[in-house]
Amino acid sequence: MNTQFRLSVLTAACLSISYSSLAFAENTANNETKTLSTIVVTASREGESINNTPAAISKISNTDIEEKHATFIGQLVNQTPGVLMNDLGNEQHMMSIRQPITTAAVYQYLEDGVSVRPVGVFNHNALYEVNLAGIESIEILRGPASSLYGSNAIGGTINFLTKAPSLTPTADLGISASSEGYRRVDLGASNTFNTNFGEHGLRISGYASDRGDSWQDHAESNKQSVTLRHDWRISDATQIKNIVSYNHLKADMTGSLNKDDFNKRAGYSYQTFTYRDVDATRLSSQMSHQWSDEQQSQATIYYRDNSTEQNPSYTIRTDIKNGKPTGTYSGQTTYNAFQSYGLNLQHSATLDQVKLIVGLMADHSPTQAKTNDIEIFRDPNTLVYTGFKQRQLLRDFNVDVNNQAIYAQANWQILPTLNLVGGARYDWISYDYDNKLTPSTVTGAPDEKRNFHKASPQLGFVWNITPAMDIYSNWSQGFVPPEVSSLYGANLVTPNLKEATFNNIDAGVRFKLLDDHLDGEITLYRLQGKDEVMSYTKPDNTREPRNTGKTLHQGIEIGGTWKISDLYDQRLKLSGSWAEHEYKEFQPSSVLDYSGNTMPSAPKTFGTLEYQIRPIPELLLSAEGVYVGSYWMNDANTEKYNGHTVLNLRANYRKNAYEIYGQVLNVTDEHYSESTSYSNNQASYTPAAPRTYLLGLRYHFGK
Repeated sequence: MNTQFRLSVLTAACLSISYSSLAFAENTANNETKTLSTIVVTASREGESINNTPAAISKISNTDIEEKHATFIGQLVNQTPGVLMNDLGNEQHMMSIRQPITTAAVYQYLEDGVSVRPVGVFNHNALYEVNLAGIESIEILRGPASSLYGSNAIGGTINFLTKAPSLTPTADLGISASSEGYRRVDLGASNTFNTNFGEHGLRISGYASDRGDSWQDHAESNKQSVTLRHDWRISDATQIKNIVSYNHLKADMTGSLNKDDFNKRAGYSYQTFTYRDVDATRLSSQMSHQWSDEQQSQATIYYRDNSTEQNPSYTIRTDIKNGKPTGTYSGQTTYNAFQSYGLNLQHSATLDQVKLIVGLMADHSPTQAKTNDIEIFRDPNTLVYTGFKQRQLLRDFNVDVNNQAIYAQANWQILPTLNLVGGARYDWISYDYDNKLTPSTVTGAPDEKRNFHKASPQLGFVWNITPAMDIYSNWSQGFVPPEVSSLYGANLVTPNLKEATFNNIDAGVRFKLLDDHLDGEITLYRLQGKDEVMSYTKPDNTREPRNTGKTLHQGIEIGGTWKISDLYDQRLKLSGSWAEHEYKEFQPSSVLDYSGNTMPSAPKTFGTLEYQIRPIPELLLSAEGVYVGSYWMNDANTEKYNGHTVLNLRANYRKNAYEIYGQVLNVTDEHYSESTSYSNNQASYTPAAPRTYLLGLRYHFGK
């Protein structure tokens, strides 16, 4: 049975579910109106009911966030259909949304609609630059969203919406600690007051955490995060929202282990000096004005200041000469920084049955990068890297990254139950490269300027079959310009790279059935990429980035909540994904061709299943199973990771202002890997944490 036939059968099954449920839903609606009333902002940059949105979008509510008491964002987003975020320790991570588990620049991470990082400077770890303590809700838009957000929004867009100030004085104070050395203090305060200049609301939210001695060697870290939000209601028509966010992370980098050490001593680390030190500051101010019931505008200005200093474990390598190891080792220390100055203007107008949104944006982001070569010393018996010595400055360059864009989106209510949505965006991206060193094969190319131009269209519809059921379909195109690091690596000639483009089509159904006891979504998608940047090995055994790839990503995403019984408020939550990720064209050298192979780190199936019960109104108990299927570790499809299943237990008791919670993560003490890789004919594993106990206390003032 071929894949296209299987997808056709799944599509028919979805439509059958819709039509077989239609009569039931209509009868229900006669007694009481049910609606898919969730409001989302990511699909249009404005508040919109989800049943007017032809997109695969999910929302994690504030209740979900508060009850989960997550110490890692993946513990929340992994309960969303089609999303898998792995935990590399100390808030480091990789993501899989309609893509393999990857470090590629195929995701957009936003804070209140403003990208956490500029184009061309993607970091797969960027979510450690988000303060989860200051987040009200999380919206996840799966598939390309480039018509509104520009490049990189390919696999998905995750928008973190900050907490608004409270109307009355409130405060929170919490402490938590785990059996594996993790400790954390949370605090927050908020209030709203009136002045002669309007109504002002203030909220501060923050936490400080550290990880000390634990099951893993060389794995200490500390983080401090704070978010300050000021809402100024000048009048009923005009509001201003100001946000300041600061995140600092200092973390050891444990690296990975070979297969033997992973199986016998998972807490072992070859590293003793590798680390990452991150400072990320963001400021934004958004003014919104309601001209009339049909017209409104918003203007957002923002500033980013980000620096990352590293001695990373992933750059340590065995020196090779004439195809053979020399017995010596090398590495690099790196420094990367950027400052951003941005503006986004948007206006929306409703004319009869058509709502039109138009906007423009400009982002200027000067970036700086330095790389130093280091000699690494290793104990041949223990395999531990014991120290290093600076050798020479390899790279020292600046790149001024500029991104300007115009965009438009139209929502046409063609029938009372049928919406057509079309949008397009045009981006101008330029890199102005300034090499501070004398150009060479080691220090990089001469100064240059490079430009990219790309249009990103989108077209979709949503049919509200009943107030409790939607069917939608969406076609969209996205793109990814070459990263600064790909263009300006250690080559005397800058590679002639162009944008990678992706075409996506998806179709889905959202529904509420059984008197609102069953709330679910099913989505089918097919995403095709071309001109993807891959590492190509030349005959002289040197590598360079090239546009050599075509890939296919297709599958089905399922999610839902079933209220099993009103007795004790019992619920069952499911999220899952079945997908195929294939190289259609991939020739990484003149003698290797992986076309037709499955991409590595691409589990065909993954998902979560959670059971919740409230024996008494103040107590929530839950049991969660997280499943990740097997996947190939290498491009040749000769080495496989067998997957894993993890069980987590949680309890949360809240009585008036007091709250106590406990968690047992990895209850069965499963031995598994968070990520795998394969190079130089050797598999490497990133070990996951063993069974871990966590206990927390929190007091809510004024609630």
